[in-house]
Amino acid sequence: MADNADRGASSIHVIGSGKAVDRAAAKDAKVERLNALHEGNMKAIETRYGGRVADAKEHYDTINGKWDAIQAEVDRQPRYARAIFYWPFMLGLMLFEIPVNRLSFELFFRESPTVSLGVAFLVGVILVTLAHRLGLVLCRFGYHVKKAGWAGQLLQVVLITAIILALIYGVSVLRQGFLDFETQPQASFSDMLGGTGAAQMAGEMFKAGLGISGWIFFAINLGIIAVGLTAAYFSHDPHPDFQEADIALKKAEKKLALVKGQRADAESIEQRRHANQINRASA
Repeated sequence: MADNADRGASSIHVIGSGKAVDRAAAKDAKVERLNALHEGNMKAIETRYGGRVADAKEHYDTINGKWDAIQAEVDRQPRYARAIFYWPFMLGLMLFEIPVNRLSFELFFRESPTVSLGVAFLVGVILVTLAHRLGLVLCRFGYHVKKAGWAGQLLQVVLITAIILALIYGVSVLRQGFLDFETQPQASFSDMLGGTGAAQMAGEMFKAGLGISGWIFFAINLGIIAVGLTAAYFSHDPHPDFQEADIALKKAEKKLALVKGQRADAESIEQRRHANQINRASA
């Protein structure tokens, strides 16, 4: 009887140990499967983002090389205003030109105030654009003189300045003509035209030239353009390519950081998912 009892106890022990071994083996197999799945997911993440990171890094290195070459040439950091500040300011100057110049065209478009506003805005756009261009030419005048000589740059300065002054003068003449018309209530608009047409009347205004009020208006408009010119001069880098290279470098750096961040986020998510499953499998 004692021998039978011993054999029964031994059988129970062996069966219990076998089940433990089977559970351990099953757990190890599950862990291996989870590790294999994790390894495959990590490779998939690298496949998905590795090429994008490499391309972004290559693009960044190319632009960085161009930036370094320009920086070595000028031996300074780039100097310019951000477009988010500069262009709204210039747009504000264009809009400010509307009430200033609207009355200059009111005499010829009295029946269509909208046309007067549109023409005034168009003049503002042209004047501020010319001020932007002149400020840019003056800002980079020294660089271009060293590279290609002063003749072409001086010609640009003279030509743009002449256009600006001629346009302001013409607007001032028309504004003065409107003020003269307003101060003569006994004369109607049709009387002023006198059957000769608006073009001839405008020609007579230009022949008469500017009086005190006209020159004051000329100075006001010239002051607005001077503000735009000054803003353009100090808002751009003197080197024609440094500003563009610096902006491109910052964009490339952000893009590289973004792609790297996306890859890091995907890897972190996979790591946490894998750790949760391993913890449950090992419990």
